[in-house]
Amino acid sequence: MSSTEMILFYSTIAIATILSGILFYFKNISKKTYLLLVGIILVIEGIFIGIRWYNTGHPPMFGTFEATISASWMLLFLAVLIDRKAQFGRIVIPFVVLTLLYGVLFDKAGKPLIISEQSYWVYFHALFAWLAYGFYTFSFAGAVLTLGHGKWGEGYGKEIIENIGEFTYKALLNGFLAQTIMYVLGSYYSIRLHGNWWIWDPVEYLFVVSWCLYAIPVHGKILYGWGGQRIARLSILGMVGTMFLYWSLIYLPWATYHIFDVEIKIH
Repeated sequence: MSSTEMILFYSTIAIATILSGILFYFKNISKKTYLLLVGIILVIEGIFIGIRWYNTGHPPMFGTFEATISASWMLLFLAVLIDRKAQFGRIVIPFVVLTLLYGVLFDKAGKPLIISEQSYWVYFHALFAWLAYGFYTFSFAGAVLTLGHGKWGEGYGKEIIENIGEFTYKALLNGFLAQTIMYVLGSYYSIRLHGNWWIWDPVEYLFVVSWCLYAIPVHGKILYGWGGQRIARLSILGMVGTMFLYWSLIYLPWATYHIFDVEIKIH
């Protein structure tokens, strides 16, 4: 990274960490302050993404470092879009920090995409992946608040808990739809690239496991009217599964066409 990129990147982490501390210690942060700080982080990281995009010639999607940049920016964007009351910030913003810190562990040099990834189909495939990650994180945050409302000292009433439960399900459903679209786009591009929509790449069958973890609460709600507590537990299970199945993939001893970090993983 250039010196400008380093300043922007670590400024993002620093301000997000400060905001996480504020949300942790001050339960009643004003909405204006919350949105202002999230907006500042969003703009700073957005400038960093723009510079990196210009230098590499592609959106940040190559390798774990760039993946964490895109994932964290999507969380901030959704925070401004759907969490204007700062209800879920104390869980989501620390996720932004942890996601960025995880990316620091990997190679931060910008690299050009290989020929097979130089396609708008891949770009939109990645975009919907980060949308799914963002909505699933908010669903996880809502699930934690639903299950832990009695321990947080919030004094939530029944109506507020029901609203949070409804938000949890809607976020989960949006994430599920985004993940499904991501898979459809990836499958279509696989047909164009390999002549087959399914090539038994590890990412594909691990995706099915992750997708099924979320399909269970979605269908349970629609078909059987499952309540907020059960949906919350399954949302947390889905998030834990997704975090493990995606972020830890590079440590698994399988070859994959989905290149993450060539210095660690043999493809």
